[in-house]
Amino acid sequence: MRTGEVAFRYPVMGVTVDRDLWGFPDLDRLTKCGTQTLRENMAVGMELIDAEGGRWRVGSVRRLGSAGTFWQRILSFTLRPPPQSRIDHELEPMAPMSLAEVKARVIAGLEAFPGYWCDDEADPEPELAPRRAVVMAAASIAELHEIMGLDTFEAY
Repeated sequence: MRTGEVAFRYPVMGVTVDRDLWGFPDLDRLTKCGTQTLRENMAVGMELIDAEGGRWRVGSVRRLGSAGTFWQRILSFTLRPPPQSRIDHELEPMAPMSLAEVKARVIAGLEAFPGYWCDDEADPEPELAPRRAVVMAAASIAELHEIMGLDTFEAY
């Protein structure tokens, strides 16, 4: 199954093999990435969880070409931001997740990468505790996406 064949309910949350958290508010952002993402296969193995708990595992990523219009590519070449590619994913459907299961994944991501979420990486607990509480209070997967402020692969 390819990315375009799935009727995702956006936003979609990505959880990589190492528990890093990513967010994709729409199909455009889901299918666009920077060179590092492709070079390091960052998305391979990632689970995509949509706003209704639907879940898919990324088996492979295929580069389709450059992202953006001709003029956007010219402008980006002039300004020197990282080049972006349009991509497609090979997806394997998985059993849906409940909101409680998604919250547990988000908390695992917070704890796996405290430096992303806390100023004091040496002692992150004082900052992680309130973040955990906010995650646990979320009423939906879409709300989790919003409160976490998740990044896309566009710059990486």
